[in-house]
Amino acid sequence: MTSDKELMKDISTWPILNPFHWGYNGTVRHYIGAQGTVELELKDEIALKDELDTKDKISLDQFVKEYVPGLQNGANFQLDKKLFTGILQTMYLGSADFTQKFPVFYGREIVKFSDKGVCTADWVMNGSWKRRYQYDAATGKFDKDLFLEDEKKTHPENWPRLQPRTRYLDEEELKTVHDEKNNERPLIVILHGLAGGSHEPIIRSLTDHLSHAGNGKFQVVVLNSRGCARSKITTPNLFTAYHYLDIKEFLERERAKSPNRKLYAIGCSFGATMLANYLGFVGDKTPLNAAATFCNPWDMVLSAYKVGRDYWSQRIFSKTVTQFLVRMVKVNMKELEVPEGTKPDHDPTPENPAFIHFTQSNLKKAFNMKYMSEFDDMFTAPSLGFKNALDYYKHGSSVNRFKDITIPLLSLNASDDPVVGTDHIPLTYLDQNPNVLALETDLGGHLAYLQSDGDSWATRQISDFFDKFDELVK
Repeated sequence: MTSDKELMKDISTWPILNPFHWGYNGTVRHYIGAQGTVELELKDEIALKDELDTKDKISLDQFVKEYVPGLQNGANFQLDKKLFTGILQTMYLGSADFTQKFPVFYGREIVKFSDKGVCTADWVMNGSWKRRYQYDAATGKFDKDLFLEDEKKTHPENWPRLQPRTRYLDEEELKTVHDEKNNERPLIVILHGLAGGSHEPIIRSLTDHLSHAGNGKFQVVVLNSRGCARSKITTPNLFTAYHYLDIKEFLERERAKSPNRKLYAIGCSFGATMLANYLGFVGDKTPLNAAATFCNPWDMVLSAYKVGRDYWSQRIFSKTVTQFLVRMVKVNMKELEVPEGTKPDHDPTPENPAFIHFTQSNLKKAFNMKYMSEFDDMFTAPSLGFKNALDYYKHGSSVNRFKDITIPLLSLNASDDPVVGTDHIPLTYLDQNPNVLALETDLGGHLAYLQSDGDSWATRQISDFFDKFDELVK
């Protein structure tokens, strides 16, 4: 078996300051395996460019070339000139004021699962709520007094206050979200990054674009992971890379309501890892018609090593993300805490974890952590039965499930991503699965791709992909 040291020896630990990754004019590159990409069955025959005959099928890469020109192989795009490295792109996304950008209204639903745990689903309510609250697109102002009045009526007792433009749905609104008319619309489910949620600027950008695509044809929802986006934890069970059952149950619920409805999913960063793992674990039993991953750390070993060893990534991003997780544990200690010295009543596994490490003494140590691997060494890995964080990363990486993905999947990564690193595309696996089209850009950072107007080039392109896919593919 390959040792940890041998596994790491070929990974670059130089800072991502490659002069070839500086600039603002980016290019898209496709990576396709020996089998090509999956054939998509079209609703109607089409005439392809440079071809005289019509076709009722088209390969995934050819589909992107024909109908999503911004993502075709060799396509060029321009980002904000001031944010000329992936580090600057990522830092700006995390620190700038985006409160007036992407004014999405969310209606929150508490989703209950079979293990008695809960998470929250934030449904995009832009159409009806922008009318109700008299939203002014020119100024960004709306009737906040009425919104707060409605918020007070619907907010659960002792639950945290929500982010701007987000409140819980009342019973009638919840019925409307799930009524027959809405259940006929194609649904897109979005999974956010580590310790994030629907409130994040890049998620709002994505939901905003998707909710306007095709004259508002999509119903859009963000599935917030347990404990995230000011949700409460009701069972001692935190999300991990293996935590795909919530996704599975939510999608099966939506499919049961409307068997003929088109279902899509987009995973961002760690949410992309969970989505890809879900797709691999369930295989052809998924109700999804297509999916996309955005800045997925396909190999978490490489990503963790890069964030922990790269000069800039270590100093700028590592501690920030780690302490997000620590704070999430702190605010949920009422549900998570176990007495000191607690022993598991079974051997923990990913399928049957034992979360017995959330003690006050461990939490106190966690406040001094700088690396995600420290957090996972103490909490995640032993809860799942792994010997340490690296062991968890090896087995939990979604690249292990790559060959088992059975639906069309668009994978978008940037080679200047300071969180995922440059070794992000599983090139050696592409020959095993024609369902995945891997796209790499030379610029963009981590979940950023910010242009001069403050919006994201990538979220626009992802929205265009699903718009065309839903319009043209059976």
